[in-house]
Formats: sequence, C-alpha cells, structure tokens
Amino acid sequence: MLAKILFIKFGNFSNINNSVYRILKKNYPEYQIETIDAWGIIKYKTPFYYLLINFFYFLKEYGFDFISAHKKWKEWKQWFFATSYISDLITKKLKELCKGKDYKFTLQTQSLFNGKLENIPHFIYTDHTTRTNMLYPDINAKQYMRSKRFIKKCEIRAYEDASTIFVFGSLVAHSLISQYKIAKEKVSIVYAGSNVNYKIPLNSEKYFLQNILFVGTEWERKGGPLLLEVFKNVLIKHPNASLTIIGCNPKNITLPNCKVLGKVAVEKIFKYYNLASIFCLPTVKEPFGIVFVEAMSFRLPILANNIGCIPDLVINDYNGYLINNDIKQYTEAITNLLDNPLKCLEMGENGYQYSQSKFTWEIVGESIKKGIDKFL
Repeated sequence: MLAKILFIKFGNFSNINNSVYRILKKNYPEYQIETIDAWGIIKYKTPFYYLLINFFYFLKEYGFDFISAHKKWKEWKQWFFATSYISDLITKKLKELCKGKDYKFTLQTQSLFNGKLENIPHFIYTDHTTRTNMLYPDINAKQYMRSKRFIKKCEIRAYEDASTIFVFGSLVAHSLISQYKIAKEKVSIVYAGSNVNYKIPLNSEKYFLQNILFVGTEWERKGGPLLLEVFKNVLIKHPNASLTIIGCNPKNITLPNCKVLGKVAVEKIFKYYNLASIFCLPTVKEPFGIVFVEAMSFRLPILANNIGCIPDLVINDYNGYLINNDIKQYTEAITNLLDNPLKCLEMGENGYQYSQSKFTWEIVGESIKKGIDKFL
C-alpha cells in the first residue's frame, strides 16, 4: 500500500488547486495523494446549529465594518464564512477526519484554516495574508481585511505551525516576515504558473490589431473604471482601437469599440489572449495576478500598477510598464505601444522568455519539492 500525502484545499482557488495537485502527482509518484476540500466540510458536513452560532461571531467580528460602510452588505455571505469560528471549525473537523491516519506530509493552499496534524510536516502555499491589505496605497484596507480575532486566533497560529510557507511573491514574503514576525528561513518565494493552455499557433499579426485586453473578476478592484477613462483618451488618437473585457460584466458602458464578454471558461480564454495587442489591468489590489503570467505566456506587453507582487512580474520598459495609477501615464503608454506594434512584439517576446524562466508550474513544482524534501 502506497504511503500518503494529504492535500487540503479550499474550493477552486482560481484553478490553482488543480495545478498544485498535478505538481504533487508529478513530483511524488511514489505516494498516494488524498485530497480534502475544506469548503466541502463547511458546505456539506456542518450541522445547521453551528451556522447559527457563527452568526454571533459574524456580528461580533464584522458587524461594525458593515455599519460603518467599510464592507458592502451585498458581500455579507463572503464575510459570514470568514470568521474565526468557521476557521476553527474547519481546523477541528480536519483533525477528526484525519485522526489515526499517517501521512508523509500535508500541504494546504491559502491560509484560511490550520491543516497542521500532530508530528507530521505541514506546508502552506499562499498568495496573500490578511495584513498584506495594509500595504496597498490606494485602497480602504478594512474593506478587504478579515477580523483581528481571525488573525490572532487562526492565521498567526497557522503560519507558526507550518514547516515552510511557500508564497507567490515578494510582497507576501515581506508581510509574513515584517507583519507576522515569521522567521525568514520559514518563508520561500516560489511564484505561480499559468492555468491557460493554448491549442492554436500564436498570432504574430495581433500587435497590429490595436486590441486592449482586460481580464478580471472584480471590475472596480481591478481598475476597470480607470481603464475606461484611459480608453476614452486612447480613442481620440486611435479611433479604431478596441477594448475587450473578460471576467466581469460592468454596466452602462457607452464607449464605442468596447466588448464585454463576462466570465469565460479557462479552457476557452486562450483565443482572446491570442487576439490582443496589449494586456492592461490597472488593479489597485493584487495578491499576485496569474492573469499577468497568462498574458506573458501569450507574448503580450503588460501595463499595470506598481503595487503588490506585480513588480515581480513586470520589469519596467522590458516586458511592460509599471504605472502609479495615473490616467495620463496609462494613456501615453498605450498610445505609444499602439503607434509601435514592433515594440509590442519585442516586449511580448521579453515577457514570454521571462515567464518561461520563473513562472511555470514545472519550475514552481521543483521549488516546492526542494523545500518539502528538507523535512522528509
């Protein structure tokens, strides 16, 4: 009978969990991989009275944020399941489910609970921390932060119990070391790869199409309103330019040449990358941004804000431009690129080579394996 690895995930995690599972399967073929979905524990295995108890914690931890308008009432369900009580409940249920089982090691994605089992090496792979929200210059951090009780009772303990914390980028590493006082040697930057696999030849003519691509699920957080103002200015000089919006459905867009596609299945999105000239996502909060890796893999120049982990991905004037959330700067950068398709091609090629050197799941898997094997 094969020895086991326990992989603990929470839902889909932007298709990342599927890639992590493939990493484990490839790098540890001698082990059987057991998977537990922590969201499934809450959704299907939690008696109703536990949810009634959680209502008290929801009001205690987030009530003031809703009353003071730091959080939006339409997002109440998201925060209802973000309490310290729910995190502790997942942690306890995991220990019950795994009691008496022997694993070579355990790996969880994200830090919404604590998957540590007694006497078994445990690893976390995450793109963010709660306190990272305090490091973005142009957001109201309270809109996105979990409660102080969650941080103190759940999150800090999860980091302390981990053998190693693998992170997507340098900002998260900085947060763990400076904001959570985690030892530097426990934090390992391994990045992430693209989840979009293309099945058609790359379109070298796309740089002449003047098509700007936006891919993001949250229109406001991802800088959509700013991009519309930028595009309005771009149309003055380039009336044939177009803007394709994927991932969300912003209302009342009246500008010409704008195509809103909403959510597109990950297996179909490749064709839109392959028809774009420029990738622009002026996001104001970004844990890592796998869409940037996807854009690089399709040889697109990238325009984005100089925040978060984006400087890990974009080298200014090499594979794109880092901008300080400024409409004028974005307008100038886009119009200059549309004026020079060969510059788009050059930057796109630079980005592709850069992504292949650091941001593939194969490279990520090798880095994670190297970190885990120290403890086996």
